[in-house]
Amino acid sequence: MASGDRKVDKTIRKAMSDLGAVNVYGTVQQANSLRGACLAQGIMAAHLLRRDLSNVRLTESHPKALLWLLKVASQHHRVLDVTLEHLVDFIEEGSRSLSEHERDAAVGAVGAFAMLRSASGWRDLAPDEEEPFVPVAPVEYWMPIPKHAA
Repeated sequence: MASGDRKVDKTIRKAMSDLGAVNVYGTVQQANSLRGACLAQGIMAAHLLRRDLSNVRLTESHPKALLWLLKVASQHHRVLDVTLEHLVDFIEEGSRSLSEHERDAAVGAVGAFAMLRSASGWRDLAPDEEEPFVPVAPVEYWMPIPKHAA
């Protein structure tokens, strides 16, 4: 990852771009970008979780990317306009008044559920990474991207 960009993130950005997303770099950020500094919070949370639950499975989550890859967001249905009401195929019940961050947490949980179930149409992208940097290994990277799209 000396280039600052991971192969798995490029795969997700390409899949999003193929669906018409325009802000793919703002959604799936490079770790060494200014906005990517917030990614460190996830690493810290994973570290604390692993300290207490050493065998827990973890998957990365890009909730806004997942909205595109699940085809809930599109060029005609902006991510900002997606509510839990639009996610009834994935989440049974929810309040329409949830914040964007609460919605993103729920979408992240959809990814974790897909990991636990090895959901059809989803796969772990982590083995595709050429230069893995995983400070809290192992971490999986479940996304609804078919193998041929890599």
